[in-house]
Amino acid sequence: MDFSPDKYTNEQEEFAKEVNQWLDENIPEGMEFPRDPLNVTQEQFQKRRELAKRAARKGYLYPNYPVKYGGGGYTRAQATVIRRETAMRNIQLMGFHSAGSTMGIPAILACGTDEQKERLLPLILKDGALTWELFTEAEAGSDEANQQTNALRSERDGEYFIVNGGKIFVGGIYPPPDNFLLLTRSDTKAPRHENLSMFLAPADMEGVSIVPLDLFVPGPFGTTSGRSTAGADGIKYQVFFDDVSIHEKYLIGKEGDGWRVANAALEVEHGGIGAAETGAGEGRGAQFWGSEQSYLVRRFIDQCKNNPVIAKRIKANPFLLESVMNVYIEAEKERLFGLRNAGGMGGRAGGTHAQLFSKKFSILLTNEIAKVLGPYGLTSDEELGMEDTMFEVAQRGALCLAPLGTPEVLKIVISRALAIGR
Repeated sequence: MDFSPDKYTNEQEEFAKEVNQWLDENIPEGMEFPRDPLNVTQEQFQKRRELAKRAARKGYLYPNYPVKYGGGGYTRAQATVIRRETAMRNIQLMGFHSAGSTMGIPAILACGTDEQKERLLPLILKDGALTWELFTEAEAGSDEANQQTNALRSERDGEYFIVNGGKIFVGGIYPPPDNFLLLTRSDTKAPRHENLSMFLAPADMEGVSIVPLDLFVPGPFGTTSGRSTAGADGIKYQVFFDDVSIHEKYLIGKEGDGWRVANAALEVEHGGIGAAETGAGEGRGAQFWGSEQSYLVRRFIDQCKNNPVIAKRIKANPFLLESVMNVYIEAEKERLFGLRNAGGMGGRAGGTHAQLFSKKFSILLTNEIAKVLGPYGLTSDEELGMEDTMFEVAQRGALCLAPLGTPEVLKIVISRALAIGR
């Protein structure tokens, strides 16, 4: 059974021509997308930034959002074309870690004042500002309400908050970003959930230190297993604040609104109803276009069919056929989850459900592929291995279940959507 939207409408066909003409004219010369994000040079990273800024000015970077705030004002059908045509070129317009952007936009729209929307949103939507999400702390893990980083009103100058503390598992590839989406504790005496504030603040403030976490995986599985790894983190960082002054104008909502703002942002991270509008996971969604399964699975099936070494392994070890079938069947389930949600039929928890399935599937997938490919899964040999060490990079990503919500957190989100959770 195939529910695939294989063809554009006539209007989409015409718009696709316009998009491709723009891409031909605006993709920086010499832009490269190596399979391993750690191989992205500083020069290549700047090319990605330039492409994103050009796309922002055109309205392609965040196509669904209102023109009045700097968005593209395009329809959902047009946004689908933009994302698909860029994915078919193995690129992403948001070709760098942009969680703070994709989460910050809906948070500002949902909780910001009119003045804050008009001042803060164009920084991301029109200027293409790179924003890092600073939520997680070493001692808190998934308990985002347990903030130990303080942003307390200055006794000397009440318009400023003085920030001290640190965040972990932040950003990607090359620092610094333009902005921080920063969740902090702003009142040490108020009750839990009433003691937090959220800021969208410049990253170049005095007293900020950014330290790399060199041994972290290159990114979650969804960003390391597709046509391109342009959206993968590459590397993560710790960010420390030492008496950093942030003006109150960078608050989102009001002081003490942080938990409400954080939930608006996390709704997107966890695959909720706002995720499609931000373009979050756009590279992941592109792989479900038409009747295609995930890019990694299709390359694996190609190996089983066309690589004589792998075909010989399967023939000599027939039990490996079970692993091949497991991969194919589970990949088909994932594809149908994606198509269901793309068609708007997933319900409030549809994106979260698909995300949870993909996290569990990534572990099964990489284990089964490793059984079939054996040592050839890790070789860079062009004839004997998968393209450009693809499996090795994806396998590293599959080990990282925390980004976009741990499986346990996603189960809680789903239970709440079904009104059966606390």
